[in-house]
Amino acid sequence: MTDTPDLPRPATTQLLALAEASRPDWPVHQLADVLAQLRCSTDMSWGRVLVAVAQLIADPAGEPRDLLAGVPEPWRHRRRPPGPETAHRGAAAARAALTHQPDSTT
Repeated sequence: MTDTPDLPRPATTQLLALAEASRPDWPVHQLADVLAQLRCSTDMSWGRVLVAVAQLIADPAGEPRDLLAGVPEPWRHRRRPPGPETAHRGAAAARAALTHQPDSTT
């Protein structure tokens, strides 16, 4: 067996047919729209899409739009997390606000 980089191959039509057979309560066009959004807006591999749809099909309460809810927002990955000094500054400001005594001369 050889490692082929293009495996698994996308099979959207077959995946939609499986979803339609497994989940007749879903409008198949809605899943097709969600799959198109996933493939266009994220860099999700076909393998990840396949696993996510299979898990969703197995979830009795799942709906196609739930696939989009699990996709991380790209801006969260580009943004660096705040450094520890941010928490220290916030804690110091909170302590100062709690210990601040109003002027009794007014």
